[in-house]
This record gives sequence, structure tokens and C-alpha cells, in this order.
Amino acid sequence: MARFTPKTHDQILATMIAQAVARTNLSDVGDSSVLKHILSAAARSDSQQYYQMSLLLQLFSIDTAAGEDLDERAKDIQPGTIARLVATQAVGTVVFSRRGTTGTVLIPVGTKVKTSDGISFSTTALGEITAASAEQITGHGVGRDSVPIPCIADLGGASGNVTANTITKFSNKPAGVDEVTNPNSTQYGRDLESDDSFRARIKAFIASLPRCTPNAIESLLIGQQDPVSGATILFAHVYEDPINRGNVTAYIDDGTGSAESIARTAVALSGTWTWNNTTTVLTTNTTGVTAGTFIRKDSSPLLFFEVSVVVPNTSVTILNPGTATIPTGAGASSKATEKLTLGLDGPPPDTAVGGETTLYLDQIPIKASEPIALVSSIRGPLVLNTDYILNTASGQIDFTPALVNSEIIIADYTYFTGVIAFAQKLVDGDPNDRTNYPGYRAAGVLVIVDTPQVLLQTVQVSITVKDGYDQTDAKNLARTAIKDYINGLGISGDVILSELTKRIMEVAGIYDVDVILPASNIILLDDQLARITDPNILIV
Repeated sequence: MARFTPKTHDQILATMIAQAVARTNLSDVGDSSVLKHILSAAARSDSQQYYQMSLLLQLFSIDTAAGEDLDERAKDIQPGTIARLVATQAVGTVVFSRRGTTGTVLIPVGTKVKTSDGISFSTTALGEITAASAEQITGHGVGRDSVPIPCIADLGGASGNVTANTITKFSNKPAGVDEVTNPNSTQYGRDLESDDSFRARIKAFIASLPRCTPNAIESLLIGQQDPVSGATILFAHVYEDPINRGNVTAYIDDGTGSAESIARTAVALSGTWTWNNTTTVLTTNTTGVTAGTFIRKDSSPLLFFEVSVVVPNTSVTILNPGTATIPTGAGASSKATEKLTLGLDGPPPDTAVGGETTLYLDQIPIKASEPIALVSSIRGPLVLNTDYILNTASGQIDFTPALVNSEIIIADYTYFTGVIAFAQKLVDGDPNDRTNYPGYRAAGVLVIVDTPQVLLQTVQVSITVKDGYDQTDAKNLARTAIKDYINGLGISGDVILSELTKRIMEVAGIYDVDVILPASNIILLDDQLARITDPNILIV
């Protein structure tokens, strides 16, 4: 097999001299000879070419390419699929405080705060301080502190991972607010991916090219950023049912332990609604309700009833579908916003023609752990896995038996939004945008994206501090080490006592440590994520 072998100047010159002496009558090859000078110049030029060719080979090798050259090699391997991870912004929470305790102070979304050395953060949720706000900062008492408000570093990079109580300044201070601090360190800020990390990920990606293996799906999801919410998938763990092969759950987290965001299809109705087990429902507000609207009392089971007559702000008359029992009592009520038979020709319009076995929900993916209601205008409430089968990823519903003529199907359910919906679209693809979302799972494989169960850990340790070190400072650093270890674990990442001890012992000034709690390693399941907060850490 041909192999490129670079040659040095001396090797080339020696070959040239040997050839010249063998094929000519020239024999003077001393250092001062004209022949050697000429051959040496040619050998030097050839050695430079060998050198440039060796550099060229390095540029086309994943093991030796660096910087932009490595980026180009990634494009060669799988154009548009794998790229260097960009810098991500650190996330955390801040608490705003005031000196007084009366009235209500609002903290707008996007309020900018910073550390003393200028590392800036912006809040991502609306906050407030009321007279009844619970104490968050020791000694403040009731009415002075906001709840912890999530924030994100304005710039990406590890510099945004600041320690607790260092975000203390304002870029734009809200009216009525006097102080701000971060009770916990901010986390998950990441610099632009290094060559070594990117190189390892390229190799892992190549090894995972048989699509829909657990490694392949994890490799796809980690590092992806939702273009709408801005959340980045930092942790992913894929679990395949060992019995029902082809049924896969991909658990993801964006570093906050609460990546889930959801919405319901039903819309809350205003006013007081009183259901009396009759077809007349009393209400003080009929806004948004017209004949043909489907409404329900917010109770279990979720049953919808079609409105036939509306007496403004007094009552509505409803139709009793099938064998559904009309509820009783006053309480919140909602109207349905999704009619699955919308667009079917009936007759009448927007009802089943008859024989339909498959319909699709409008919003996906569906959160299966929340109540799902499908109500037929003819058969009443439908039972999941008896009257119909639901694919929560695609929203496909298969009916058994088929729908009949003029049947109406109403749906009420909870669906994922944000990074969960984005990840599901990455896996399944988007039929309306195959360029950006071609899909990743194999045919016949069901992949459900979900969030893991967060298990709040409790840690109690006894530490001995070396002479000359401040006890309080050492304890605070040990507390940070504990949080950084546990909150840095991935999904299904076990809490190992030896590693916890090692992290604490690495803190400057710690002479010895005795871990009291947990008493043994904490072994997590595939759908669990370990996290910890300050109140759950006791250091003595």
C-alpha cells in the first residue's frame, strides 16, 4: 500500500550525490565543490515541498487539524449536521430586595444586573416584591425580598459562571428596589468548544452514524439551542424499553432542572359558572361563548358539552353528548379550542363523513402524564387505548371503531412548548421544513422527548479546617464545591460519595471531611436528575 513518507534535506542530498557520482564522471563532492552546492540547493527546495505536503496532510486529518481547518473537516464528514458548539450563556437566579415592606414593587423582564467586575446578567421572568413576600435573605424578614428570579448572562462563556453573592450591582435599577444578589453561583456558561472537545465529538458522531441508536440521539440533542426560547440542551439521556424495542424516551435538561414548558388547549371562561346536573348552566359572564361552542366544568373527568342557546350573562343551554353525566356545583369552566373534525365534510360541515380512522391533534408533542380528554358528540367520553390510540410525539389518533357520519370529536390536552417541542422536532423532523428539520429517528421507532424527574439531594458534612484558614470562607467554598458537583451531574448521573469527598477535599484549607449524608451512593434511574440547593446543605 502506497504511503507518503516525508524526507529531510540530508536524506534528499545524499540520494542526489549518490546518483550523480554513479551516473557521471564527477567525483568531487566535498563541501566546497560546485556540484554539492548545486545539489544542496535542489535538495533544500525538495525538502520544503515535502514539509508543505506533510502540513497539507495534517489539515485533512481530524487528529491534527485545528481551528478553522477542523471546522472544515467536520463539514466534509457531514455537511450542515455537526458543527463546533458556540459559547453558551450562564444561568442562575437573583433576589431583589428593598428597605421598606409596604406596597408592591415590580421587577420587569430584562432587568440588567452585574458583578463588581462588570459581568452582566438579564432577568428572564417578571418578578415582584409584595408585603407578603417571604424572606429570602437572612435577616430581611417578610415583605422585603422577591422570590429567586431566573437570569442569564448577557455574553456567552465560562466567565459568566460567577460565585454566590457576587451579582450585587445594577445596570438599570427598577424603581423601589435597593439591592440585588445571587444566592447561588451561576452555572453552565461555556466557552467556544475547544479543538480537543470538538475532535472527540466528531469521532463520537461518526461512531453513531447508524441512526436512532441511543448514542446517536444523544449526540444529536446535546448542544442544540432552541431558536425561540434560547435554551440550550446541556444534558441528554436516552432510554430504550428493554421489552418493547423501538420505544425510546429521550430525557433532556437545559441546566435549570426545569426545562419543561407546557400549555393547554382549553381556554378559561370568565365569571361564575354553576352546573346543576341539567342542560341549563347558570353563568354571570358568557363572553366568548356562542351557539356551537364546546364548554366544560374544570373537574375530572374532563367532559365537553355543546352550547345550543346563550342567554347573555345569565345562562347557557347545553346538549348532552351520549351517556356523559352533566356535573354539578359552581366552579371554573373552560371552552374547547380544538375540534378534530374541523374541515371534514359531514354533512353537516365540520363533522365526520363516516369511516375516518385517523385524525391529528393540532399541537405537538403531547404531555401524556397530564389529563387527555377526547369527547364524541355521539358516544360521549372516549377512553384512551380502548376507543383510540394516541401517538404523543406526532399527535396522530387512531380510532377503533371508525367515526360515523356527523360525529364531532373534541379534544382537550396539555402539550409541550419551548425546548421540549424543539427537541422533538429535531428527532421527528418537520414535514413543512425538511431543509432545517429533516428528522433523525429511524422508521418504526417511536421517540418521546421528556424532562427527567428532579431529585433534590440532602448533604450533611463535617469538615476540619487547617490552621490559618478562615472557617467561614472554607465552609462557603465547600458548599460551592458540593453544589458544583451535584448540579453538574447529567441525567441518570449517580451521586458518588468518594467523588463528593474528593471535591470537598480539593477546597483550599480543608484538612479533613466526614460525609454524614448521604450515607451511601445515590443511584439514579434513567429518568432522574440529581440537584441540590443551599437549604439542603448542612456543613458543621
